[in-house]
Amino acid sequence: MSKEPARKICKLDDVVINRIAAGEVVQRPCNAIKELIENSIDAGSSSISVVVDDGGLKFIQITDSGHGIRKEDLGIVCERFTTSKLRTFSDLTTISTHGFRGEALASISHVSHVSIMTKTEYDKCAWIAHYKDGKLHPKKPGASSEPKACAGNQGTTITAEDLFYNMPTRKRALNGRDEFTRIAHVITCYAVHNSHIAFNLKKLGESMPKIRSSVTPNKIDTISNLYGPAVGKELLEFKCEDKNYGFTARGHLTNANYNGKVFRFILFINNRLVESSAAKKALEGVYSSVLPKHTYPFVYLSIDINPQNVDVNVHPTKNEVHFLHEDSIIAGIQAKIEQTLYACASSRNYYVQSRLPEALAPEIATREEKPGSENKAKYDYQLVRTDCNQTKLDPFLTDKKPNPVVEVVDSKPRNAPTPPARPSYLCLSDAKPCSSKDIPRETPQGSNVGKENINTINTTEESNGRRSEPTKPNNKRPVYLTSVLELQESICSGRCEGAVELLKGSQYVGVASTTYILVQVTTKLYMFDFVRISRAFFYQKVIFDFQNFNVFEFTEPAPIRELVMMALEDDTCGWNSDHGSKSELGDFATHLLTNKRDMLEDYFGIVVTESGELIGLPILLEGFYPLLFRIPMFLLRLATEVEWTTEKECFRTIAEELAEFYSLRLPPDEDEKLATASASATDVSDAVDPNVANWRFTLEHVLFPQIRSSFIPDSSLTGDGSILQVADLHDLYKVFERC
Repeated sequence: MSKEPARKICKLDDVVINRIAAGEVVQRPCNAIKELIENSIDAGSSSISVVVDDGGLKFIQITDSGHGIRKEDLGIVCERFTTSKLRTFSDLTTISTHGFRGEALASISHVSHVSIMTKTEYDKCAWIAHYKDGKLHPKKPGASSEPKACAGNQGTTITAEDLFYNMPTRKRALNGRDEFTRIAHVITCYAVHNSHIAFNLKKLGESMPKIRSSVTPNKIDTISNLYGPAVGKELLEFKCEDKNYGFTARGHLTNANYNGKVFRFILFINNRLVESSAAKKALEGVYSSVLPKHTYPFVYLSIDINPQNVDVNVHPTKNEVHFLHEDSIIAGIQAKIEQTLYACASSRNYYVQSRLPEALAPEIATREEKPGSENKAKYDYQLVRTDCNQTKLDPFLTDKKPNPVVEVVDSKPRNAPTPPARPSYLCLSDAKPCSSKDIPRETPQGSNVGKENINTINTTEESNGRRSEPTKPNNKRPVYLTSVLELQESICSGRCEGAVELLKGSQYVGVASTTYILVQVTTKLYMFDFVRISRAFFYQKVIFDFQNFNVFEFTEPAPIRELVMMALEDDTCGWNSDHGSKSELGDFATHLLTNKRDMLEDYFGIVVTESGELIGLPILLEGFYPLLFRIPMFLLRLATEVEWTTEKECFRTIAEELAEFYSLRLPPDEDEKLATASASATDVSDAVDPNVANWRFTLEHVLFPQIRSSFIPDSSLTGDGSILQVADLHDLYKVFERC
């Protein structure tokens, strides 16, 4: 097979060369606008107005109030490598202006139809000229191409029409809507950096501008105007300088309160808008430990570096620059930003939402009597023979023995058992429940913990003879977090009207077992799983009372690490060697809960000190306190079972763990006593001690009325065994009739 002869090397035509170069410099409309804006800034403009059509593909017009272009220079202004900012190659080492190569106007004129109208301070009138392929070109065939006099203000107006008219492939690949977004981003960035210049962006034919910034000496006002007050009110100002590396950095960044959906990063190096993947990655690393996952900050950063250490001529669109000691300079800026963020951590605010209106107890539909029905006779099976408000199940199970007479001394029976010992820091404080902000944070250190004492805590015993009565906060803080509103909506949308009516008409009968209670509804008898129902009830309380909790405090702080270590010693915790050592888990849990203490306190009323001690828990229900012997397992699960990475799942799982902790249960030893008592009716009065009696009272008079009035049940309660029908009076009569 014969080889083709070597092809002859030819010099390209100037038109081809210029169009290839223009395609590199002006890759899309925003590149052309960026070049023209930089020329306007170099011209000393105090205002810059941009008008575009179809994302700049059909029409671009930039008007500035700069010093203008001399008439003598209009003949060569659109030729390549014509500039007023550079004379020799060595000038590149000290260049401080935006433009320097003289390629912007030349490149634009090779891919569009360009016209320039300009007037200097000393001109009596303005001059307008038209260009094509870098040369003066007549507006109409046969007319003169020389600049013509016209009326105009001082400054320059450059118009580029039909961009990429001679590059159809590129023009088809661009979308006008996307290009307008890019143009708006470029103008917004320059407006932030040049707050002394007024910027204006409009679409052709529209009267209202899409972007407008006024002249202001305060960049925070400019950022608030362009990006909204949500960004402006969270801005922190920072500045750092290093004479060894010859740089100064200043800017504004958002604190930990702002969580954006995208990373808004504006970087200027020596007043040039550039991109730096290394700087962006460093900032992402700083904020990753401050912001929730998949949320991002706003950062405006301006770096001034000695021009001799910067190479600006490394990218056709000047979108990138190289400079000496890049890694060291970025590391120094990163450290300063990290310091600035952590310095404001102590005053971090949580913009919490007020909760939705509390779910009102749904009304039971009353059955309307038909005319004349009041005289209609009722069958026996339709009658409710027992007044459940006065007669309970317990009197039928207890042995009726006379109460022993005991001599009372100091308000306590002489033969009464001594209350079990317990750690003093797990006693309820004498102080009334209060806001978590009122609890002192300076607490004693080094409290001793004993597992045997934790397991014998009696939460119904009063501390020093008094019981704290909760007070409702006067002002409810509104809830605006979408995640919490969605959780509240999911509860309301799952409401089962049949279960609501059943609860509303229920009457407490008595305790059937350690898990179930008996409830009467009209002529039917039900068993309620009060553990499951109370867990679901407290979950709803946490979600609907989000960030509006009173707290009760301990008499002494409880060290989190020691409590977690107690939980790890329990066989039911599920620990194995694959989870790591118990000591490491204890340290991990303490560190995690301490770092999350601000959120836990403000949103959920779980008060943790900086030294890793638990000093307060939320009051979810007036007159109800959780079993404190379950605190160790609660803290362990709070650290290991909560999904901390996403906001909605984090709030949901914390609410579930609080509900599990507050769900009504008996301590293990009293649980066994009650189970034994249920097996033998004659032993009930002897077996059930005051703890069980108090548990019964809390269940009947505190928890059950609240569940009946404010709980929002869903259909799953009738499917998972939480609500079971035991008997129906109508069906029982049928059985008796067959006997």
